[in-house]
Amino acid sequence: MIHRFSIEAFPLSKDTEAALAGLTSEREFAKTKLTIHFGGMARAAKHYVDNPSPQFILVEENGGPDEIQKGLEALAEVVEPGRKVIVIGSINDVQAYRRLINQGVSEYLVGPVSTADIAAAIISCIKDASSTPKGRVISFLGSRGGVGSSTLAANIAWTLAQTTQEEVIGIDLDFNFGTMALSLNLDPKQAVFDALTEAERIDPVLIERFMTEHGSHFSILSTTGSLKEMAEPSTEAIERLVDICRTMAQVVVLDLPRQWSSWASAVLLLSDEIVLTANPDIANLRDAKMMFDWLKSRRGNTSSRLVLNKADVAKRNQLSAKDFQDTLGQAPSLTIGFDPTLFAQLANNGQMVGEGAKSHRLNEQLRQFAHQLAGRKGGTARSSSAPKLLNWLKRPAKSSK
Repeated sequence: MIHRFSIEAFPLSKDTEAALAGLTSEREFAKTKLTIHFGGMARAAKHYVDNPSPQFILVEENGGPDEIQKGLEALAEVVEPGRKVIVIGSINDVQAYRRLINQGVSEYLVGPVSTADIAAAIISCIKDASSTPKGRVISFLGSRGGVGSSTLAANIAWTLAQTTQEEVIGIDLDFNFGTMALSLNLDPKQAVFDALTEAERIDPVLIERFMTEHGSHFSILSTTGSLKEMAEPSTEAIERLVDICRTMAQVVVLDLPRQWSSWASAVLLLSDEIVLTANPDIANLRDAKMMFDWLKSRRGNTSSRLVLNKADVAKRNQLSAKDFQDTLGQAPSLTIGFDPTLFAQLANNGQMVGEGAKSHRLNEQLRQFAHQLAGRKGGTARSSSAPKLLNWLKRPAKSSK
């Protein structure tokens, strides 16, 4: 399996730095984004005050158990929950090892370490189902057909890959008429539907075969377009596809078709964020209300957002953002003006807003909205009431080291 997550490492010695640098030469880690910051655990604690945290953090500390404990507590104040922490230290003691594992450290390695040692530790964390890093799932759906949901999904996925430099996977689930590949000027290797015929066959190797890459950090599963009659995919197959993709990327963007089915509703329930795009008319308002009522009844007040597109297409006759807010109980998270010339040009050129209209104010709006959806806080420290790092990964201690 080729891993696509991000790693940041904070070594103290040149030997550890060299072992880390060799990681991306390993085939399994060829797609991994590795960043090395010299300075150990103390540097890591300072770094994450102003920077988002990756899926894996490796820190080196040459002090005793008390120094490691203090360093972990400092990290807990600034690192986002759910991250995997591997500590490299000089203490070769079984009791100290067990204590660190019980406190939430994913793995502890006694230095000096080799590239093989580090790779094995990371793979061990991934194979442990309870600690497998999971990417964020963001689903896009239109209240009606043609409202711009697919265009928004592609732009958000592309923007996240470009601005975070982390792995993003886009999945176009409109198996007949999907346009994610088309909008990016890509020719998919194989239609994503073909990967869903047998749920038990879906694994990372198969998914890699179906992926089409767009730059260094963005991959898509899409379709070339087809009028072939297709059997309804099973909910199990769709869920398995999404779940595996979550282990391969920091963000998975799903473009859902304008159709209601058991598998589509299941995807909405497993999503971390749902973005409903609507145009300002009465039919869109009715359908948006049905959708938000359904989501609230099954997900409670979890993250579901409204995007109002073509907001000024008919200013005198259209419904306003306030009309939507009064009816749905929430204001639009993003409002996009009507600019048919811009979007027609971008579509015909196979470009995203950030490629073909960098100076347009919508580019910055999309960037900010994308980071909100991905849960990026811009490096702000977590409040003292947030879960501590030492509680993230608690699991029984191993019997020996």
